[in-house]
Amino acid sequence: MKQTIPLENVKVTDSEVLAAQTNTIHYLMQLDPKRFLYGFDQVAGLKPEAKAPYGGWERLTGHNFRGHFFGHYLSALSQAMTSEIEEETRNQLRSKLAIGIQGLSEAQAAYAKNHPQSAGYVSAFREVALDEVEGKPVPESQKENVIVPWYDLHKILAGLIEASEDLKRIDPDLSRQALQVATNFGTYVYRRVSRLTDPKKMLAVEYGGMNDALYHLFSITQDEHHLVAATYFDEVELFQELANANDVLPGKHANTTIPKLLGAIRRYEIFSDPQMANQYLNNEAQQRLPMYLMAAKNFWQIVIDHHSYVTGGNSQSEHFHDPDQLYHDAVIEDGATTCETCNTHNMLKLSRELFRVTGDKKYLDYYDRTYTNAILGSQNPQTGMMTYFQPMAAGYRKVFNRPFDEFWCCTGTGIESFTKLGDSYYFKDGQTLYVTGYYSNQLRLPAENLKVALRVDRKTGKVQLSTSQLTSGRPSEPITIKFRHPDWSHRRLIIDENGQQSSSESAGFVEVTRVVPGNSIQFQLSMTLDVSETRDNPRFLSLKYGPYVLAGQLDHSDMRNDRPNGILVRISTLDQLAPTTLTAHMDWQSWLRQLSDRYQLVTDDDHYLFKISLPGIDEKIQFVPYYQIYDCRYGIYFQWQQAGSLAAKQQQKKLAAVKAYQSRIVDQLTNFDQNNWEFNKHLKAENSKIGYASGRRFRQADPAGHFYYVFDMEKAQPGMELTLIFNQRDDGQLINLQVGDDPHSLVKKQITVASAQAKSIDQNGFFEWHFKLPEQLYQGTTSLAVRFSSVHEESARVFGILFLNEH
Repeated sequence: MKQTIPLENVKVTDSEVLAAQTNTIHYLMQLDPKRFLYGFDQVAGLKPEAKAPYGGWERLTGHNFRGHFFGHYLSALSQAMTSEIEEETRNQLRSKLAIGIQGLSEAQAAYAKNHPQSAGYVSAFREVALDEVEGKPVPESQKENVIVPWYDLHKILAGLIEASEDLKRIDPDLSRQALQVATNFGTYVYRRVSRLTDPKKMLAVEYGGMNDALYHLFSITQDEHHLVAATYFDEVELFQELANANDVLPGKHANTTIPKLLGAIRRYEIFSDPQMANQYLNNEAQQRLPMYLMAAKNFWQIVIDHHSYVTGGNSQSEHFHDPDQLYHDAVIEDGATTCETCNTHNMLKLSRELFRVTGDKKYLDYYDRTYTNAILGSQNPQTGMMTYFQPMAAGYRKVFNRPFDEFWCCTGTGIESFTKLGDSYYFKDGQTLYVTGYYSNQLRLPAENLKVALRVDRKTGKVQLSTSQLTSGRPSEPITIKFRHPDWSHRRLIIDENGQQSSSESAGFVEVTRVVPGNSIQFQLSMTLDVSETRDNPRFLSLKYGPYVLAGQLDHSDMRNDRPNGILVRISTLDQLAPTTLTAHMDWQSWLRQLSDRYQLVTDDDHYLFKISLPGIDEKIQFVPYYQIYDCRYGIYFQWQQAGSLAAKQQQKKLAAVKAYQSRIVDQLTNFDQNNWEFNKHLKAENSKIGYASGRRFRQADPAGHFYYVFDMEKAQPGMELTLIFNQRDDGQLINLQVGDDPHSLVKKQITVASAQAKSIDQNGFFEWHFKLPEQLYQGTTSLAVRFSSVHEESARVFGILFLNEH
């Protein structure tokens, strides 16, 4: 297995990457750990030291994810401390980290004193939140307002483990304290989950990477209780489906799913050691071990081949949808919500581990593409703030978080990403060094007494590597260097070593042997303009130059405008006037030939790495690296069209119909996720469940069950109708509908699903049921409640709820 290089041994020298790291460290130092500890202190029965907690996702009131960001904060602080930074900065970071770890330790001890049966528990919310997700009855007055409690707790556990690992050499005492809190919590988790009669109920609500963190903890403590606890969070049925190469991803919450596979690969890594396997696994478990690796490999391949955009990002509205529907998700659906940045962060973690295990270069090529475009492209270089979603279609902008009152999930993974920017530039295998990331940096190899300096001109692709002694007077060990030949560099890679040229490529790596102090190696990575299209629309295209995804610069209109989405999330508005097409006066193949021969490249721009102009296009659009875009609207994907062609006219007609329909929408819910989207509609449910069928998610009421939402009526006009989406497989099933809360004006109906009465049924059996609402229900009000309940047995499934104006 390939070994990673400690962060402390890599010094980032690329000016842009270093600036991004510095931005994040500055942000970490502005935050107050005592305010994050506020809820932990309250739950533990301690008096909070801070005057008030933070708000946003960390708020105590309203639906929230409190505790999650504090876990990311611990991870980011510890990673930042291992980076090569000034001593004064490191001391400030250490002080904040010490406050955080000590605060958690004190809260954990106080809670154990008050609740000895729950010793080890440490959280910003009461244990009753876990009772509820386990399916235990909880009175309404006792319920917590956290949406995904295990997800939040995972971040705390992972942050403690990260701090323990990173601080071993820097601050051993603080490292041990972090590990002790994590160990106590892991033991608490074991006691809790081992009493469950039906663990699947717990797994129905997002739980982050609890299996990954507990396996990690077990690898340190060798405490079998932590191993057993981890297995309770393994979704083995899912792993088996993926190991059989079945694409079961449509409808699944993407960032719920990716961490599950991080746990799978972690289990495989630990027990690929025969000694560990023989000590802790029985024969059956050992025989099943390859399934965990195969599940991770196949999951990765399915995501990359069928669910990923050119930047490496994936998902729409936080979910995987039908495979090969990228155009549909980016244009027909809400294009502001493509590519959740959390997913990208976790896909890079998975890619890194898959390379370590398999040695396959394809994982590094994906890592390179996604790091360069989706990660570096997620930060505002002026403010250091980060994106939640990254729109792929034209006419949107990047929306960055506010620093002190939002604390989104992607801000949390963002501060982790930007404090470990150099963690995958290199890998080692014995005396072989893999050079995998082409960003200027300096590497220290203490065991070999070598210092490696990598200088990369990212405008031209020129790479220079030189070596020197790390400490004079000591002998240095020779190493072999394997340079990754990127998939975007199409020409043969010729190495110039001390004036001698060679090219010996194997499995995508070019090898140089017996590298010692004083060596000078250089080579040229070729950079060309490439075109990619989506499978569901072959003329919906994106462009890359070398490793850089290109974004067309659009205008600066309404750059301060955004719109609400989910719980306290803001997303981009769409500029309806922005160009979304590339119009040529020739056929597709002729234009492609002209493109490769006549595009114009400018590399002397003050603000961008380069600019590119396309030939033979009516629209006057300059293209620049997407990762550098932050202060204007843009487009990554554009619809190519031949001027005046029938295909262009048909496409325009189709889009006009989509826009007309979207303009009628007052409010809607088509994503039933027991998470952000439903809780944004004030979900209340008893004896109800969610599921997925035929490409869509649904909610349904069990016998004696119900579910309830509140919708926004700000856009409601006279003549508005309620539209429900059903599936013909539910024909004959019943569901009760109640619209409104006022007993004097509410509407009650019992609906029998009957597809025969529908105007149309799509190929998957979905159809719309329409009901024109009395105007007194919604006129003069800003919101409207809707309640569904079962009649006698399980209710019909509801796949969509829409309020539509007539025009």
